[in-house]
Amino acid sequence: MIEVQEERGRAWLTEIHEYAQQDVVIMLLGNKVDSSHDRMVKREEGEKLAKEFGVPFMETSARSGLNVELAFTAVAKELKHRTMKEPEEPKFQLQQYVDKEMRTAGCCRT
Repeated sequence: MIEVQEERGRAWLTEIHEYAQQDVVIMLLGNKVDSSHDRMVKREEGEKLAKEFGVPFMETSARSGLNVELAFTAVAKELKHRTMKEPEEPKFQLQQYVDKEMRTAGCCRT
């Protein structure tokens, strides 16, 4: 089952890269982090797939709300930075922002 889920994720990411506009913001989210028996993909597999496609990755829980707000905020910050960016400004690093926020919030961000 995990291989099927990973292949679906790979297919979706491939289609996004092929058909979406180049400036689309992509973030791979692993859901159901709060329910080990409902999980289809392990964190390591999600991280590996995200790295393969060069996109940020984080785990979420729709049930508890874990990292849901952070995911939306991170994408919004990326979009805002793209529209407001001055040529000499450094590029906003979406994955670094997510990692920093998750570290400062600890394990239980909602």
